[in-house]
Amino acid sequence: MSPLGVASPDVRKHLARHRQIASVLADEGLHAVIDATGLRRVAPPRIRPARRAARPDPLTREQHVRRALERLGPTFIKAGQAIATRTDVIPPELANELRKLQDEVPAEEFETVRAVIEAEFEAPLEELYATFDPEPAAAASLGQVHWATLHDGTEVAVKVQRPDARRQVEIDIDIALTQAHWVAEHTDIFGNLDVVAISDEFAEAVRQELDYSKEASNAERLWRAFRDDDTVAFPRVYWELTTTRVLTLERINGVRMNRMDLLDEAGMDRPELAKRGINCFLKQMFEIGFFHADPHPGNYLALPDGRVGFTDFGRVGSISEESRERFVDLVWGAVNRDPRMATDTLIAMSGNPEVDEVVLHREVSRLIGKYHGIELGRIQFGELMSETLGLIRGHSLGVPSDFALLISTLGILEGVGTMLDPTFDFVSTAKPFADKVVRERLRPEAMFGKAASTWRHTLRVLEMLPDATERVLRRISRGEVKVSVRPTGYQDLISELHELVNRLAFALVVAALVIGFSTLLSVTGVPGWVRIAGEVGIVLAFVVTVWFFISIFLAHHRRRKR
Repeated sequence: MSPLGVASPDVRKHLARHRQIASVLADEGLHAVIDATGLRRVAPPRIRPARRAARPDPLTREQHVRRALERLGPTFIKAGQAIATRTDVIPPELANELRKLQDEVPAEEFETVRAVIEAEFEAPLEELYATFDPEPAAAASLGQVHWATLHDGTEVAVKVQRPDARRQVEIDIDIALTQAHWVAEHTDIFGNLDVVAISDEFAEAVRQELDYSKEASNAERLWRAFRDDDTVAFPRVYWELTTTRVLTLERINGVRMNRMDLLDEAGMDRPELAKRGINCFLKQMFEIGFFHADPHPGNYLALPDGRVGFTDFGRVGSISEESRERFVDLVWGAVNRDPRMATDTLIAMSGNPEVDEVVLHREVSRLIGKYHGIELGRIQFGELMSETLGLIRGHSLGVPSDFALLISTLGILEGVGTMLDPTFDFVSTAKPFADKVVRERLRPEAMFGKAASTWRHTLRVLEMLPDATERVLRRISRGEVKVSVRPTGYQDLISELHELVNRLAFALVVAALVIGFSTLLSVTGVPGWVRIAGEVGIVLAFVVTVWFFISIFLAHHRRRKR
């Protein structure tokens, strides 16, 4: 990576886009972001550091960030939506604002849509669909949705990607990763956060949404898991009409959950809808380990028969068994007022070796004490999850992304539940699922399986130990292993010892000269010039000795002043 002021080859490749990004950030007053990400070195000359505004700004900093992402286009919108789920990294105020990101843009012309579909299937549109509505039902930055019917009369939703979407996204991903590497190499503004790893994670999330075949796989997996559940509905995938750029799903007709007026007008049972929708989410998380990761209410529908329908499967989450168990341990420690267990759980997941365990334990104890004795139904689960994420963020714990996504999504779900039903008891709804995880862990076969796995791993390590030890000893015998000890924190002491030794050596030399010249003067019968040299030497030794003691006094005085 090149120094400041010089654009690297990676930057020059997309210099115009780099400058466009810097200009948008400057327009929104986000000069700190320009500096923190290294964009200042490629920004247009007209961009200057921010000055104090003449009048108050009506928008908050978080609103300016959202506006900037919307202006920068699909990649940044999708990345912002993904970042909104990581409240273990960003503050909740910014996360709440990023959830408002609007991904609605003017639609492509119908002929462009037709061209994309026919190029993907190498067949005329009329052969593929019996009817196809040229007016889009929705238009986003990456693609748009049209209603259509198959030749057997089945109603479907067809999602078509914009022709230039992939190229633009790849350019922006390349820029984002380039700047992440620059930040990692040149600044420590983000502390212990692995900026490159987080950027890779978000880049992969955006790429996943570009591949409609992956979205189809997500929908298919959830459809299979819930096809026998009469409380929810997932759309069926029509694979023969699906590619990486075209997605054909069964159309689900219903009222979006964010339209309270229409739900009430249709006479929908909102408390029952909240219970069914959130039970489905909890089953995805705690039983399947694979869940819809975009839980805002606009993504699921109230069907006329009372079922809850799900749409938009571009963003999903996978929860490992370990993260599920750690989450239950955390909740268990909170419910049973065991701050040690909760603290140990957070530390066990942490990727930060410099965690202050004492301070963390004290804050966990305070948090648990705040909720101790409160009835389950009165606990604000979203607030509890928000405070837990605040602890994780404040101590830079670096927990696994799936664990952070689980906590963040559960907090959002409580908000959705109480929006539909103000009396909704999220904790009581979630408790049976957590209890089931605990029971599964305590089953004899599960405990035996875990013990057997641990024992196999231990045996494998023990089997490898003799060979590994022999290899290390062989390298030591050949002199290939070197041990270097570098003490730290002793620089001042070493400097003082170095100065003391130099002065001691100097004093010994002066003393030797004085003794030598004195002996020389005491000897009789030496030539006159030798005696003169001895007298001069004695005088010089006396002057140097005086200077030596004065320097010691001055050095001591300077140290006392410091």
